[in-house]
Amino acid sequence: MKALKKICTVLMLLAFAFVFASCSNGSDSDDDDSSSNGLPSSVGKNVLARNSYQYSKADDDKTKTITYAFKDDTVTETKVEQKTGKSAETDITVYNYTYNANTGLLYMKIVSWTSDGVKMTSMNEVYAYLKKAGEVETVEEAKEYFGDQDIFAEKISMCYFVKNDGNILLGNYFDDDEDVKSSNFNYEEETTLRVKFDSEKIELNGATKTDWKIELDAKEETFSGSDIAGSYTVKAKAKKTLKELNGDDKLNEANGYIMVKFSKLPSEMSSALYNMETGTEYKFIFDLDCDEYTKQKGKKNSIL
Repeated sequence: MKALKKICTVLMLLAFAFVFASCSNGSDSDDDDSSSNGLPSSVGKNVLARNSYQYSKADDDKTKTITYAFKDDTVTETKVEQKTGKSAETDITVYNYTYNANTGLLYMKIVSWTSDGVKMTSMNEVYAYLKKAGEVETVEEAKEYFGDQDIFAEKISMCYFVKNDGNILLGNYFDDDEDVKSSNFNYEEETTLRVKFDSEKIELNGATKTDWKIELDAKEETFSGSDIAGSYTVKAKAKKTLKELNGDDKLNEANGYIMVKFSKLPSEMSSALYNMETGTEYKFIFDLDCDEYTKQKGKKNSIL
């Protein structure tokens, strides 16, 4: 159902809009003015401005293309997804942004979201759109569903790394305990095992692929499902950015990690391959979810 996909898109934007912890290194800047819209002041040279970067991925049933077009202080994300035999669907999100060129961090805040040609700049407009799309029967139902969550109020932090060929790596950044509920973590000893808190499941993607649904209680730092349950503790947040790691997006404790203790395990995870036990802590490292975006040659954003 298309409307269901749209409400999931809003939830993804909310997940993307991590509770923000300032990562400014305290450097002085001449850009401290109201144009930053509450974001930290920019530091250093902006090599992203007036450039576009694109990432594409295709699998058996769909193709997805994401383009970031940077101006001096705004960036437009255009996401086009097309399932086999279906028409393409486009979502456009515009952000205000600032940056720290020394550490390779972007600070972003959503200005507008456009879906099905409908531009929205407030949650009230989002509620009305979801009602028109048939996802909810009334605006009041939409308000109750999202509570006090507001995609236009949250601030976002991401890390970026500019490669020698001009392409960029974009990844998430683990700088706040609240990020856990919107993130993925990989088991340090076997990367085929992942805790995907953003979609509330634990996934095994090895010789056989399976997953177990969970309900996350971020306040209590617990998760539970019919076949698997446990708790987690944040042990370390990010110590280095993607730039400080010289673009290395592989599993690294410097990305931050949590310790997970299972109270209930499925047979697959207690088998000889993983040999996990209840009551024992296991290290799961933060997944940057990093992708390479290709610089679009000759496409300056002078008129965007």
